[in-house]
Amino acid sequence: MASARRTCRALLPALLVAALPAIASGPLTTPEETAATLASLHPDYGDYIAQVRFGDRRAKPPGIDAGLVRPGGGDPRDPEEGPLMGRGQRNDLIIYADTFAPEASAAWRRLLPDHEYFHARHLARGFDIPAVSFGEAQADRDYCEALAWGWVLRRAVEGIYGTLSARERAEVEDLYSRHFEGFHRFVMRRQPAAWAHYGRFLPPPGIMSAEPVAARAPSPEADRALR
Repeated sequence: MASARRTCRALLPALLVAALPAIASGPLTTPEETAATLASLHPDYGDYIAQVRFGDRRAKPPGIDAGLVRPGGGDPRDPEEGPLMGRGQRNDLIIYADTFAPEASAAWRRLLPDHEYFHARHLARGFDIPAVSFGEAQADRDYCEALAWGWVLRRAVEGIYGTLSARERAEVEDLYSRHFEGFHRFVMRRQPAAWAHYGRFLPPPGIMSAEPVAARAPSPEADRALR
């Protein structure tokens, strides 16, 4: 299966869609809050994310809660402002004042920035995980999304974020399953033998138990889960 130099960077606005609906009356989300959350989860986040800031607008556009842009970019939906790829590259993380709905749990407020962290680190080749294109936009999207949702799914199971609500847990499982299955179908159609390679980076769907996971303090060691 050919691995082109193109990566997930053009897909990131679509990849970083949050699962929960926005509510305009929600509490203000600030760049400082999000940066502090990232620092608590990953002291090295600054190696991959140059700035956390508001974009060209404070209220989020329809269908997107956050997104990566190249340094100085303001709109994650604009391909011309899309994030840069390459070892050591740092991109900016755009958030909005209403990124989180009022009912979002503290765990979800940790999980979503961690999802963004994964994308930023993946683009910077900070993981031993292929950053490639498969020549089909939907396959590329499913691959990148499955990796990122698989990352937060594993960490949620480990209790790193605290306790997600039942709705949030279902959303994470559903989003992961959809992209996992889409990518799996693509690989099995194009080159089944390649699944032995790509599948090892993806946990099996359904690994999140039915019962809430006990919370524990964030651990930098958990970064090694996919390495």
